Amino acid sequence: MIYAIGDIHGQVSVLGGLLETLDGLPLAPEDRLVFIGDYVDRGEDSRAVIDLLIEIGERRPNTVFLRGNHEQLMLDSRDGPRPEPSRIPGLILHSDITLNWLQNGGVDTLLSYGVDDFLRWWEFVPESHWHFIERTQIEFVGERHHFVHAGLLPPLQTWEGTGTSYDPRLWIREPFLSSDHDFARIVVFGHTPQRNGSPLVQGNKIGIDTGAVYGGPLTAVRLDDTGADEPTFYQVTPD
Repeated sequence: MIYAIGDIHGQVSVLGGLLETLDGLPLAPEDRLVFIGDYVDRGEDSRAVIDLLIEIGERRPNTVFLRGNHEQLMLDSRDGPRPEPSRIPGLILHSDITLNWLQNGGVDTLLSYGVDDFLRWWEFVPESHWHFIERTQIEFVGERHHFVHAGLLPPLQTWEGTGTSYDPRLWIREPFLSSDHDFARIVVFGHTPQRNGSPLVQGNKIGIDTGAVYGGPLTAVRLDDTGADEPTFYQVTPD
């Protein structure tokens, strides 16, 4: 069986609760966990989430960790132009790349790492964490399911990121969300929070970002990659 887990966004407490639920099923050694990305930003403790995911990967080597757009933002900020002190005392000049990340939850991530010098913020992130983020996968393709953070660009379609360096698998919403295209496999994705805390289930796609960082549940879906069983959902809601 494959168990795919939706966007965590630093919500380490609810992640712990969901993992307890799955462990209690129990999980078989050969069952595979697939984390759909967006581990960092906005939530209570992004550093603790990465610590826990590293531990899971050590215990269950067949686990798949996909990259979300927020992990990409973090990497791009580290690899982009360095921040500089402003002529105005106490202010720091960040690149547009880093400023975009900081405004979309990156500040919460850096605070979880105890950053007190934003001119050297990347040095506060342990090398083991950078290594984990760098090794995240863009997609994982099974027999019947295609796992990706945001979705897939339907053939012959364009989207707002067309012609840029943005990878639609990390960023796309439309035209993927409304597409009824047969992608050859059911696309299992996150990125776009679903309304009312309920996963999106359509013939060609399953959306499992149910807004845990906004007070909704964190969702996992149990999938039989042979197609013998229907999807089963497990959810834990933040206290």
